[in-house]
Amino acid sequence: ITREHEGTAGQKFYGQTNIDYIRLYVPEGAELISATGFTWPDEKYFRAPAKGATKDEDLASLEKEIGFEQNSGTRITNEFGKTTFGNWIITDPGTISTVQFIYRLPFKVFSLENIEAKTNIFNEFLTGNKNTSEYQLLVQKQSGCHSTFESQVIYPAGWESTWSDGEYSNLALNGHFVSEFSLKTDKIWSLIIKKNN
Repeated sequence: ITREHEGTAGQKFYGQTNIDYIRLYVPEGAELISATGFTWPDEKYFRAPAKGATKDEDLASLEKEIGFEQNSGTRITNEFGKTTFGNWIITDPGTISTVQFIYRLPFKVFSLENIEAKTNIFNEFLTGNKNTSEYQLLVQKQSGCHSTFESQVIYPAGWESTWSDGEYSNLALNGHFVSEFSLKTDKIWSLIIKKNN
């Protein structure tokens, strides 16, 4: 994730340091391997809760604490049926901040069980073929954010793309790519690929 602060230091409003707490929503059960590039704000910006304050019940029911990644201080929670990684990005005027999350998905692209659950439309690819793989990508648009999106999936040599679906989708010899476009709504892409004998 890269953030660029286009303001000039000293400008009213636009020349202030941008301090953001971000959350990355990933499939439920994903395991955080590492998180880098984060900077915590000075403690002087935080206040202790008022005496007698209690946790908001609605928030507590939505946000389940899992723990922290010790090296970066990244907070790990479960929210809305997804695993969430949260941390701070501080970007001064005229600078660029880049942070990186590396995580392991809770499922495998090569899961034969997922393939066999598909409808009869795909039976020609699936019936008796243990060298078939499926891949599906769901991208969810964050409201209020202007984003462009592009994607590329490349399988090892010896695999051949047989079918794909989704806007701006293009089959490659052993994969699939989505051409860059302006993301305005949630989008989903699917790919079926088979191993050459």
